[in-house]
Amino acid sequence: MTTVIDLPVSTLPFRIDPIRPSDRADVQRLFAACSDATVQNRFRARLPAFPARHLDELLAGPPERHDALAVRGRADGKLIALGSLAAPYHGSDGRTAELGLLVVDGWQRRGVGRALIAALVARAARRGTSRLVAEVPHGRGALLQAMGRGLPLLSRTCDRDGLTGTFAIPAPASLYRLEP
Repeated sequence: MTTVIDLPVSTLPFRIDPIRPSDRADVQRLFAACSDATVQNRFRARLPAFPARHLDELLAGPPERHDALAVRGRADGKLIALGSLAAPYHGSDGRTAELGLLVVDGWQRRGVGRALIAALVARAARRGTSRLVAEVPHGRGALLQAMGRGLPLLSRTCDRDGLTGTFAIPAPASLYRLEP
């Protein structure tokens, strides 16, 4: 049995909650607070605003189709990141979900993404999702490696648009743990 992450949640300087329809304005503020580079890395394009259709799906999608979590600072409750697993991944068998993370620049490299992925993967495993797909732009292979830290890599491909990693999601009993 492998534990990928074991963090006592109460000691983290942030909290992770399911996203709510009322978070729309907070998501738009989060997007506006991100640098162009962060937006480019997440959406693989320079965008003036969070894509409206994607935001609608993020806020309204049932977890089986589009599971989304919000990360808020413990001190002020301000939205600092969001993550989602959208399923089914295009062309998949319905057991593969695509990972998307957006972490405001000041909170990057502070464990937010790692904890967010842990929570998303645990939720996905309980629903029977067995694979996670993550895409990153060329030159960001280390980001792909970090996204899959602790998850078995099934494949890594490169095309003109960037790098794609497909990772196995372990059975729930051997999964990421976040202590309450």
